[in-house]
Amino acid sequence: MKPAVYTRTMQLFHWSGALLILGLWLLGVVMHEMADTPLKTQLYRVHVGIGLLTLILTVARIVWLFVGKRPEDLAMPAWRRLAFVWNHRLLYLIVALLLVSGVGMLVLSGIGISPANVIPAAIQDVPPRTVHGIASKLFLALFVMHFVGVVHYQFTEGETFARMGVALKRR
Repeated sequence: MKPAVYTRTMQLFHWSGALLILGLWLLGVVMHEMADTPLKTQLYRVHVGIGLLTLILTVARIVWLFVGKRPEDLAMPAWRRLAFVWNHRLLYLIVALLLVSGVGMLVLSGIGISPANVIPAAIQDVPPRTVHGIASKLFLALFVMHFVGVVHYQFTEGETFARMGVALKRR
C-alpha cells in the first residue's frame, strides 16, 4: 500500500529546493537591474554558489524520485491530472535548463565553476545567457501555475499541503 504523504526526505528536497530556486530567481532579478558595482559582483558569486548547491540538490532529488516511495495519486479529473503531470515535468526540465545554462555560462566564459572567480562582465556575451534569461521567465510562469493549482486543490478538494508536510486546518 502506498503512503498518504511524501516521505520526509522528499518533503525536505521539495521545500529546500523551492526556497533555493525562488531565492536564485529573486537574486537574478536584482542582479540584472543593478549597476556594475562590487556588490553586484558579490551577488553574482552568491548566486553561483547557491546555483551549484541547487544543482547537487536537484540531482539528488531526481534520483530519489526513482528510488523513494511516492504517495497514492490524488483524485482529480483527467484534464487536471494531465496539467499536474506536465507542469511538474516542465518545472523539472526548466530547472535543469537553468542549472545547465548557468554552468554553461561559467564554462564558456573561461572563468570556471568556482563562485570566487565570477565576474559579471565575463558572462555577458556567452550564448547560454540568453537561454538562462528565457528559462527564468518560463520557470516563473510554471511556478505560478503550480502554486495556484496546489492552493486551489487544497481549498476545494483536500489536504494537498499535508502531503508535503504542512498541515492546514480546513474550515
